[in-house]
Amino acid sequence: MKCATLLLLVFVSSLYGGSICEYKIKQARDGLEAYMQKPHKDPHKLQEAQDELASLLQHCDDKEILEEVASYIVSMKSALDHANLTLAQAKQTGDKSAIHQATLAQKIAQAQYIAARQEELRLKDLLKDNP
Repeated sequence: MKCATLLLLVFVSSLYGGSICEYKIKQARDGLEAYMQKPHKDPHKLQEAQDELASLLQHCDDKEILEEVASYIVSMKSALDHANLTLAQAKQTGDKSAIHQATLAQKIAQAQYIAARQEELRLKDLLKDNP
């Protein structure tokens, strides 16, 4: 019965959600299925994955997802700007340890920013493929 309900929710969500929602639901479902294959499951993480999928199935909106991604990009850009500033300040001091730490933080922030932008492009491509 639970499986039939889940399938019905998937069908209904595909009627109302757009291509981004379909992609996100597939990602969440694939992640949950992969986690279910693990021999030792953390009940809290399992519940989070189930809740995420249920939430997407009940309410998913392409526009909201794009807005969330855009907001995340802004925060990642801010973090990158801060990391760049911290690195510049560390270089001015000449403290090798501070430079090393700031360089690592800057590389992480840059990777996160790039990943966020790539996700945005991936989602926008989904919209282009399914007008």
